[in-house]
Amino acid sequence: MVVLFFAFFFIAFLGLCAVVVDLGIARTTQLQMQTSADVAALEGLSGRDAPVPDPDQQRRQTASLLAQLVFDEDLDPATGPDQYRLGAGLVLGTGVSGVNDPTGGVLDPGAPWVPSLQLNVASNLQNGDLVAGAFSALDPADPSRVDWHDESTDYSRLDFSPEAGGTAFLARLRRTRPGQPLDRVAGVSSAGPTLPYLFGLGSAALGTPDPAAYDPRRDGITVRAAAIADARPVTAAGLARPGLPGLAPLATGATTTEVRWLSFDAAAWATVPVEGPFTAVLDASGVISGTAAGVAIAGTPRLGALALEGPVLIPGSPSPELDGLAYASLHSRDQGTGALQLRGFVAVEIEVAAVEPGPTLRLVGIKLDDTVAPGNATAQPSAALAPSIPPVAPSDARLLAPVLAR
Repeated sequence: MVVLFFAFFFIAFLGLCAVVVDLGIARTTQLQMQTSADVAALEGLSGRDAPVPDPDQQRRQTASLLAQLVFDEDLDPATGPDQYRLGAGLVLGTGVSGVNDPTGGVLDPGAPWVPSLQLNVASNLQNGDLVAGAFSALDPADPSRVDWHDESTDYSRLDFSPEAGGTAFLARLRRTRPGQPLDRVAGVSSAGPTLPYLFGLGSAALGTPDPAAYDPRRDGITVRAAAIADARPVTAAGLARPGLPGLAPLATGATTTEVRWLSFDAAAWATVPVEGPFTAVLDASGVISGTAAGVAIAGTPRLGALALEGPVLIPGSPSPELDGLAYASLHSRDQGTGALQLRGFVAVEIEVAAVEPGPTLRLVGIKLDDTVAPGNATAQPSAALAPSIPPVAPSDARLLAPVLAR
């Protein structure tokens, strides 16, 4: 009787082990794929307005590369297979009758799946691996809608719509069975093989699957991962560095560590049209005079490091970072205390930076529309922006940073 009870218990125990092992592997694989998708989505969005030729092509290439580098120990694909064989789940060898046929397949622990995302640059189709678009966090008509973030079988979503110049970017990885018409389209989408059952491939569990129907024991487990990065207003930014855009460094104060950058009065800046030119002239006393669209605007521009005012040391030649894309802060003055308060950040295109007799530093630039920062900026909550001060109005041209939305 004890032996019979033990036999039944052992069979049930093996079944439980099969569930734990196979579902555990599937969950681990999905998390690995999700990490790769998160990285690709953030990189794809951050490169939208990068100062490079053909930024859309460049950002998709970089996103695809970084999705692979998540699984590369030395971050160099040219070095070939790495010691630990990292990847998004195992791949079962191919047998005579199917991708995951246990009668002819062998598990090769040295061959994990590594994604090779297609760029989807020409068509930007919704089923692609990399898709630029627009994201909406809630259904405007019904904010409580529970299926708003679901993805349908044709990869369409209610919360995301493809849009070539959109302020969101979607990246997806998938491991699906062959024959899915949307999953393996050259230049648009890619897919790895299904995730094989391991413990569940025992002869008692395998049975005799119907060759005409999908059977996960033979055809494997489908695993997908998708991430959406959305652009949000920047709350903090760093000073520009060689090769890295940032706050435009104009001069130093009493010490060389007291760097002053460009800042505009928020109300005055809002009156400047997008693509409108501006001029800023800084003298050694720390006073800035400026015009926008050829008209003098009181209170703008101004030195950054808002608590630090007074004389500045103008360099003998302008900083090399005062060329091309640069960031500037927006400020307003508290009507009660008179203190300057940070309101947000914007992007400008600096066309001329010159040190002239006086000495003075003269800048000529253009106000840019909403711009996604390619780096050196964050949209995470910042103590520098007082909660009581509203952010820059949505109608203003803003500096944006990518954050994971889904």
